Amino acid sequence: MAAKGQSLAEKLSRWGVTASNLKEHLEEMPHVAPDLEAMDKVISEARTLESQLESLRGQAREAGARLQEMARDGEKLRSRLRAHLQAKFGSTSENLLKFGFRPRRSPRRARTPEAPGTEGPVAAPAAIVKE
Repeated sequence: MAAKGQSLAEKLSRWGVTASNLKEHLEEMPHVAPDLEAMDKVISEARTLESQLESLRGQAREAGARLQEMARDGEKLRSRLRAHLQAKFGSTSENLLKFGFRPRRSPRRARTPEAPGTEGPVAAPAAIVKE
């Protein structure tokens, strides 16, 4: 019994089984000869297209791998160019924007937190003087 699924491979398999078995009974049913010839052409063309499709899938995998490699190389080069531009203009320069790079923010001084309950600087305790 032929496969029951709906994938293209299973359909091609069923078509092939039908055509090959029908050829054995062609003398009994000569009126199906034109349809059988058409089925043979469809099967042949479908197998040719299936082969071409597999070839194209292989080419697509190769092209995808090459594209990924080029993307890595491009990012490495962009990083090197960024380093050159930062060396020339400085890492916080706004000139980096026109080349597509964000300048680093200038460092901000953090405020020292004051102790709770104190309003200002704490005075040093007075020295104890012995008289």
